[in-house]
Amino acid sequence: MLLLLCSHYMQNLTAQSGVADVGKSFANITKLTTGGTFNPNDVLEIRVTFAVRNVAPSQITAVQVFDTVPAKTTYQANTLRVTTNEGVTYGGPYTDGNDGDPASSVGGKVLINLGTGATGAAGGTIKNTDKPSFYSSTCILVACYRVRINAAAIYGDTIKIGGKVVYKISGVTTTRNFPLYRIILSQLNNTPCSNGKTISAASDSAGTFATGNTLNRAALPAFTTTYTKQNIGTNSPQDYNYSIVNNSSADGSTNINSTMPEGTALHRVFGLWDIAGDHTGAVNTAFGNTPATPGIRKGYMVVINSSYNTDTAYRETLSTLCPSTYYEFSGWFRNVCPRCGCDLNGKGSGDGGYTPGTGNDSSGVKPNINFEIDGIAYYTSGDVKYDRAAPWKKFGFTFQTKPGQTTANFLIRNNSPGGGGNDWAIDDINVSHCGPTLSMNYNPVVLGCSANPFIVKLSDTIRYLFSNSYVYYKWQRSNVGGTIWADIAGASGMGLPTLVGGQWQFVTNLAPFLALPADSGKYYRVIVATSAANLIGNCAYNDQSATLIKVINCGLVLATDFQQFKGQLVSNKGYLTWSASNEENIKDYDIEKSVDGINFNKINSVTAKNIAESYYNFTDPDNIDGDTYYRLKMNDGNAAYKYSKVVHLGIPEDFAVKSIINPFKNSISINATVSKEGMLIITLHNEKGQLVKSLEVLINKGIDNIVLDNIQGPAGIYFLSLTYNNKTINQKLVKIN
Repeated sequence: MLLLLCSHYMQNLTAQSGVADVGKSFANITKLTTGGTFNPNDVLEIRVTFAVRNVAPSQITAVQVFDTVPAKTTYQANTLRVTTNEGVTYGGPYTDGNDGDPASSVGGKVLINLGTGATGAAGGTIKNTDKPSFYSSTCILVACYRVRINAAAIYGDTIKIGGKVVYKISGVTTTRNFPLYRIILSQLNNTPCSNGKTISAASDSAGTFATGNTLNRAALPAFTTTYTKQNIGTNSPQDYNYSIVNNSSADGSTNINSTMPEGTALHRVFGLWDIAGDHTGAVNTAFGNTPATPGIRKGYMVVINSSYNTDTAYRETLSTLCPSTYYEFSGWFRNVCPRCGCDLNGKGSGDGGYTPGTGNDSSGVKPNINFEIDGIAYYTSGDVKYDRAAPWKKFGFTFQTKPGQTTANFLIRNNSPGGGGNDWAIDDINVSHCGPTLSMNYNPVVLGCSANPFIVKLSDTIRYLFSNSYVYYKWQRSNVGGTIWADIAGASGMGLPTLVGGQWQFVTNLAPFLALPADSGKYYRVIVATSAANLIGNCAYNDQSATLIKVINCGLVLATDFQQFKGQLVSNKGYLTWSASNEENIKDYDIEKSVDGINFNKINSVTAKNIAESYYNFTDPDNIDGDTYYRLKMNDGNAAYKYSKVVHLGIPEDFAVKSIINPFKNSISINATVSKEGMLIITLHNEKGQLVKSLEVLINKGIDNIVLDNIQGPAGIYFLSLTYNNKTINQKLVKIN
């Protein structure tokens, strides 16, 4: 892979209100469309950006870029060039030798001379009116070259990017040495946690920026940023500024499809930005939330107007990390500007004669976000394209803390040159313990009778992505109510994981025990860690789930059985018949009625005959005008009881699903009605189309309750199909943890 270094680690050489902004950055060209960590063979483009404004004297002269090809990389021949801030080549590519053109790369030394009159030996002049022009008031030039990270480089190596620029303002020479930018080669997982994770340790409401009923949040963020806060409006936030808002419109408009671009900015920032809501808690995570109506409380997000410097959006030192533990560092981002492009002639996307960028793209400079830990860049988002259908994108990675490490500095940085575009939103910043999936064989409850103590055999399956990580485990038991947890003596150790379905897995079993009435209300759980020391305190991981022991009074088991229970419509009324055998000490039968097949109410009772073969009937006095369900409750004189099956009367239906519990956790409860006995085929697939669970069950005429249990898999979207008598009913479900 090729590492494209286009130097843009932007530092102001003069004040932002001065004649020139200069900065240095880089882009991982190999990961430009996907994002990712840095690896051997990646290509980087190094970029140095000059922005010359209409501020006297409105020009800089003798402009030169000096750089050294970073160690552990190889310069890519003939990649010297000058581009617009959108990456369109304006000058070059130049040859590498000292042959008279304005750039050279000889012996690992890179020289790029810029501006009108530049030669191989001297820099030229850049005026604010020169091209590439930004709305005819500023000239933006980017000097670039590319290197490839050596194939022989090893993971853990650091690539250092430095260099300097020299130019003159009114004859006075300015020299700027760029601080070293460090990139680490890493085999870290480019995707966020695939299993469980804890709440984000990031400050400011766990990185969500809280909620409010005003368009602009008054409070500053709870972490450090180099941008300056401004309230959102038709002409703000300006370059180098940000706003904290629950709606990215200029005036609180909620019409996401309002006119764009606006001739005069009214609802949209600069007449161009999206009108959108934040991301936290969105049902559709790719689309996000709808924008807040003024006065209505909704979640906040941060919108940033980045410019030429690689400024910091988020910096925070966290001192409660766990050693040798896996974490996710991520965030949700969106490009907020679909029409912010400005071509090299200075024409904006709404102007006549405007030339769109590559691929007929009018969005302009695309945000490119770097994630750093302790001053070292680990991951880049690549270019964040504007996407109206799925605007919010999650970027991030997982990493492991070092042995003994409890503190680290986390940073999210802009890494694109400014100008037209590079305007973006950020929400749901996440730095959280990235754990495994724990699945107890009984969940959420083990149920038994107090009159008959029962054996409990608990086991927990632990699955995780990273080899040799969560192998340490410990069983714990709570007091009644689950408020205090204590270790179970002898119930800890190391698992012996094997690779199952692409993840490491082991099973830990608790020694069987006899559940007595005193155990009722106690919970059992497993905690895991990446080291024995981490099993103590807050560094152990658990998924907040536990199994409850519940010991109940089951009463006496009734010897009497229902022989049959039937119903039919007679003169639009429910006529019920039933029979029972071996009646003994039966008090009566309650007739219960429901309109949904779930919630039943007693409507009458019939006294039992207490003979060997008993026959009964009952007519509901109320007319049936829709689906109606009946069941019987057989009662004896000692508070014991037994229920019959459910009879359904009403509009005849061959096959219908009356209710499905949605969302679900580990089991799905289904109430289905059929016109006659037959086979019901149930299948459950995940959103990737993979079969998760299947069941074939014989169901009786009327309403039946079927439970699909022990459903393994992560939280997310699932698809349930039920087929009876060649008719299929499909249902979209949501699984939660």
